[in-house]
Amino acid sequence: MKKYEILEHTADIRARIFAKNQEDLFVNSAICLFELLTDKKAKAKDTKHIELSASRLEDLLVIWLNELISIFYSYKFLPVDYAVSISELSGVKKISADVRGIEFNPYGNKDVKSEIKAATYHNLKIDKDSKGFAAEVIFDV
Repeated sequence: MKKYEILEHTADIRARIFAKNQEDLFVNSAICLFELLTDKKAKAKDTKHIELSASRLEDLLVIWLNELISIFYSYKFLPVDYAVSISELSGVKKISADVRGIEFNPYGNKDVKSEIKAATYHNLKIDKDSKGFAAEVIFDV
């Protein structure tokens, strides 16, 4: 199963992400994001722990992607590997993730392919069927 595909969009980047389960959906969305941002390949050296929550899975996905974008630009950290756990308690969905990566300065770096400002809610959707999950996300560039 492919992890994602890039779809046509007039101004931004639209991606459809595929996964067998919720955890893989979040991992594959992160892989998509960073393959859009950079060609840099590296072995993880450091780990950042992330915990986020939201009432809906769609909200959690956008919050997750925007947190990763923030870490990339603010902390100059390039994630390369993800250990993700999704849980739900009293209607609140929560992601707990260990994100492994390297120190990486994206500013003026030749390995950066494009600048992504944010994951948006515009036309955001997550579908589930017998094959697993599919999400559509638009990235603001």
